[in-house]
Amino acid sequence: MKTTLNNLHHQNTDWLRELDFYKHEMSVLTKRLEEVAKANTAMAVAQQVEHFQNKFIIIDEQLDILTHDVKIKEQVLMQVVETKPEHIDEKAVVPDSEMQNRVNDLFKNIGDTRFEFNRFLAEVM
Repeated sequence: MKTTLNNLHHQNTDWLRELDFYKHEMSVLTKRLEEVAKANTAMAVAQQVEHFQNKFIIIDEQLDILTHDVKIKEQVLMQVVETKPEHIDEKAVVPDSEMQNRVNDLFKNIGDTRFEFNRFLAEVM
């Protein structure tokens, strides 16, 4: 299904806002994890803390990579718009399903990790 350049631009800006939100959320979760690590020194808790530290680091890296890729995609899109401004609202472009899948997968991973982390917090607090 084809879409317009205008729709792709809005999709990219939405993704960038969501990625920024999740970047901030990961910093909040990381601070919360640090608080738990300081308050609980039991071995089982320390192992879970390390598990979540690793997950948070990986997610943070994925957020950075995806943000970079979306910004590059937006730059390319803006170059097309500059060369063909009369085609902004024509349904002539196929959306990038790979990028959509990457975004969806990352957002699902973050949601699953947040749920798992909250369960962990409920157990140790």
